[in-house]
Amino acid sequence: MDWMDWIKRYKADADGWKKGEETKSLGDKERKEFLSIYPIESIPNLTIEQYIIGNDNSFSYWLRYKLCNVVSMGNTRPRVFGVYTTKETGSQILLSPSYEKEFDSDSEKAFDSLKKEIVYFLEDINHKNYDNYEKYKKINRSLRDMLMVVYFYDRFIPVCTKNTIEDCLNSVGISFKKNKSMIYKNLDLVKWKKDVPELASWSNPMVLNFCLWYIKNKEKIYNNEAIETAKKIEEEIASLNIDGESRKAIVNVRVNQGKFRGDLLERYNRCCLCGMKNPELLIASHIKPWAESEPKEKVDVDNGFLMCPNHDKLFDKGYITFDDDGKIIISDKLTENDKVFLNIDSRMHIKLTKSNKKYLKFHRENIFNR
Repeated sequence: MDWMDWIKRYKADADGWKKGEETKSLGDKERKEFLSIYPIESIPNLTIEQYIIGNDNSFSYWLRYKLCNVVSMGNTRPRVFGVYTTKETGSQILLSPSYEKEFDSDSEKAFDSLKKEIVYFLEDINHKNYDNYEKYKKINRSLRDMLMVVYFYDRFIPVCTKNTIEDCLNSVGISFKKNKSMIYKNLDLVKWKKDVPELASWSNPMVLNFCLWYIKNKEKIYNNEAIETAKKIEEEIASLNIDGESRKAIVNVRVNQGKFRGDLLERYNRCCLCGMKNPELLIASHIKPWAESEPKEKVDVDNGFLMCPNHDKLFDKGYITFDDDGKIIISDKLTENDKVFLNIDSRMHIKLTKSNKKYLKFHRENIFNR
């Protein structure tokens, strides 16, 4: 992927670029103020009152509310801080389940243990003992991520919510296992940044802002460009004054040269029915035919399957379709010999997205030969 093109687009988006610059500047100021009040060496001496979220200048209040320009904790509940109060309980000090299980209602002992855990955790991060990240399970994951970003800002992308980091990784094409530690997901994004020359000199907050902008804008930009491509194909066909199979053939050639095919290759990387992998033979096929589709539907990846020539032709001609569970439905017009030679049987199925189903409904009702 040509990231330089996207970076140019991002810089041209005045609101996106300006927001990134302003957020970084404000975040730096707030983080430095927090560190001047709560350096790591001060944590063992914190009182509960200095820590709990009820005090608007407390350690927890800073992390949850006042450092939002540095990194957001999302919609986390007060209990992620281990020792906390809520508006409903007033001054009553509560413990998270892990600390309550170990210390019952002894908040002082629980708090002493929590402070030690936080210090040990930050020491491990400082020494890059990242494998120990999962060892500190008594510290809520969101709090761990917030702490490591705030105290070691230059090492990590400033994000501590699971969905956001995974969305960023997915958007830039980095594969990962769901159970992979958040810290290593974060470091994967940092490595990606360093590997893209145009981004390598950017600050981590700017890279995050770019990723979020990209997630928000890529589909809209892709769709606009793809719709323009679809219009050009229609104009080309109109200028040739052809119809029927000739028209359809030109559409198929153009579709299989463009983004629609690329998106399907990225999604399936093989015939989605039989698994054949040779990319030169795979065909991008519309579920709801091009001629019947609205402009946006023509370029919607959910309106497509990637198939080998045999199965593409069978699907295109309506000899096979699929139910909403992805199970194949075979036309009665095919003989048993046809099924053998064309490699289809009633046990076959296809993996569907939710949006595939609306297009398949059209295919079953209008294309399928019963």
